[in-house]
Parts: sequence; structure tokens; C-alpha cells
Amino acid sequence: MTTTFGKILERLMRQRKITGKALARELGVPYRTVQEWIGGGGRKMPRDPDVLKEIARYFQVSVHFLLYGYEDDNNFIGEIFEKTEIHTGLYEITVKRVSSRDRKG
Repeated sequence: MTTTFGKILERLMRQRKITGKALARELGVPYRTVQEWIGGGGRKMPRDPDVLKEIARYFQVSVHFLLYGYEDDNNFIGEIFEKTEIHTGLYEITVKRVSSRDRKG
């Protein structure tokens, strides 16, 4: 079974004992948005990289952990999110985990 953003977020919320409404207030997003992230069947997650970073800061985890459920020792995704200025609406960045057999070279 694949670990989804919603499942990871739900687990972090349980650990922190915070409700969806409280998280929505902390992040400044509608409660319905948090509900969609949790109940979206793995398809719903923040589109804005700044929101992902804010969630990671709030729960004191990396963006990589939010996306995959485990920490990345190399902090590859964190480096991209921290060092790249992303203009919402101009570019879409897709982060996808690739297995070693999918890599060429």
C-alpha cells in the first residue's frame, strides 16, 4: 500500500493531537481544503510549495517526509524547495519517486 500525503498528514495530526479545523486556522486555509487533503485518496495535496513548506515547519518534518513518509538523508527535495524561487502559475513542478529500475544510465 502506498503512503499518501493525506495519510501522512492525518498521522501527524493525530500525533500532535490537532484537529483539521485547528490546522486550517494555523495554515490560513479553508477547513474544506484540509478535509480534501486527508480524504482525497492520495490525489489531493497543496499545489503551492509554500504551503507544503509551512506544513512541514508546523509539524517539524521535512517536505520529503510529508510527500513520502520517511526522511531523505540527502535532503534533495528540501534543497529544491528552499533554494528555488517558484512563481505559482508560471511553472508546475512534479515530484515523483522513481525506482532504481526506472532509471536509465
